[in-house]
Amino acid sequence: MISLLLLLPVCACLYALLRYMRDIEPRRIEITRHEVFAEDLPPELDGLTICQVSDTHITAHGRHEDAIAQAIRSVRADLYVLTGDMILFQEGIPAFLRWLDALGDSLRPAVAVLGNAEHKSFVRGEEVVQGLEERGVPMLNNRVIQYPVRGVTLQIVGVDDPHTEHSDFARAFAGAKPDCWTLLLCHSPDGAADLRGRRADLMLSGHTHGGQIRLPLLGALMSNTKRVRGLVAGWYSGAQLQRRAGSEVGATRLYVSRGLGTSNVPYRLFCRPELPLFMLRCRRRDGEQASDGSRHPTG
Repeated sequence: MISLLLLLPVCACLYALLRYMRDIEPRRIEITRHEVFAEDLPPELDGLTICQVSDTHITAHGRHEDAIAQAIRSVRADLYVLTGDMILFQEGIPAFLRWLDALGDSLRPAVAVLGNAEHKSFVRGEEVVQGLEERGVPMLNNRVIQYPVRGVTLQIVGVDDPHTEHSDFARAFAGAKPDCWTLLLCHSPDGAADLRGRRADLMLSGHTHGGQIRLPLLGALMSNTKRVRGLVAGWYSGAQLQRRAGSEVGATRLYVSRGLGTSNVPYRLFCRPELPLFMLRCRRRDGEQASDGSRHPTG
């Protein structure tokens, strides 16, 4: 009897925790804002805002896509970049396209790259590609584009998903201009291992979900990366990025988003979903700290 009385509050606490992890934290989307000092950025692009929409994992049965849509509608950006894992399973494709249609201009203009979810064997990823392109969203599968914005062009390189070994950096960068400031979109931070000195001033990735479940002191229980270690969430650059990527990264600054949805396991803990916004800046006051940790050179 005493054991049962002790067990009941433990079960109640466990049930409450699981409900929080499934129904509450996944809806508590954090909008993060980052100012990025960008060398060689055309002055016309000073103040350009990029919104990263990653790992939405839209499903046929619905989870938290209403909260994701509300977060997207609450911000304004000059360009939206979809960095993969837009769906969860084949039946999520029509639901994702309906969700995209409902957002309309709130998620435009946009470009996209695929993630591992679109490459699963039971998913017809070509339907995602066709659906996006029919809606005016270019799919950057291992190619570079000069994207027209504000009367100039922004060089954007997109690589297909490295987690499922569909990325081809050599092909993607074949037409890139090495003297142009470059935005690189790559679903998984595993792609950092293939930089090999190629110019990518700002690299945006997702895939890890920030670990999705993080514990105090221990941090993320898993990152789901294959070729890099420790690139789980937030900013990485310089020696730290080069060490963890095991590749020459040059001046690349990598941001890994915690993503907006959840995987097959629909839980989050101490790892709120994230909608990051990046404002590109040509120059700052001397010594002023940027949100990505870089500084304007002084002297």
